[in-house]
Amino acid sequence: MDAFKATFESGAPPYNAPREAIETMHYHGFGDLGSPGARSKVGDVAPAFELINQDGELVRSVDLLSRGPLMITFFRGHW
Repeated sequence: MDAFKATFESGAPPYNAPREAIETMHYHGFGDLGSPGARSKVGDVAPAFELINQDGELVRSVDLLSRGPLMITFFRGHW
């Protein structure tokens, strides 16, 4: 896990993670959820967001929430 984390955080291929994404992950304590220093906790309300879906369409959390509860899943995306 340490080797994966180092490779991912380097921003190098195959992940090519942008620095801002890595900084956001660090700020929110991802990987350390449940630890005393984690800023995000289970049950916290997520901020509003906009993302591009697999079809290249903009998806807004506000629009999805207007239709009911929202569940977010993350897929690895790089095989």
